[in-house]
Amino acid sequence: MYFHFRMVNTYRKGWKTVNEGRKMLVKDGWVTADVEAKGRFIKQKDLFGLFDVIAIKPNRTKLIQFKTNQMPSYKPYHIFAKEYPQFEVEIWCKINYKGWRIKQIK
Repeated sequence: MYFHFRMVNTYRKGWKTVNEGRKMLVKDGWVTADVEAKGRFIKQKDLFGLFDVIAIKPNRTKLIQFKTNQMPSYKPYHIFAKEYPQFEVEIWCKINYKGWRIKQIK
């Protein structure tokens, strides 16, 4: 039996995950901004090295990291959340064929 595996463009896959998550946030009434720095020679691309998107509602601010298929280590997010309790810190993970897993860090 022969299986054909297709190479996946990881940049496009990640962009698609972030875009889908942002659409869900906007639909829920959040104003979102992409905080990821783009460029070939930029070493630290995410805000504080942790977050992809900032979402804002009156009196609420969420910092969100988007991942595809695998949740990251929670440790740096817990440290950040304790240091800056005024922000809601979340990790959104899109699992292929299963949907979203959303983890709120406190």
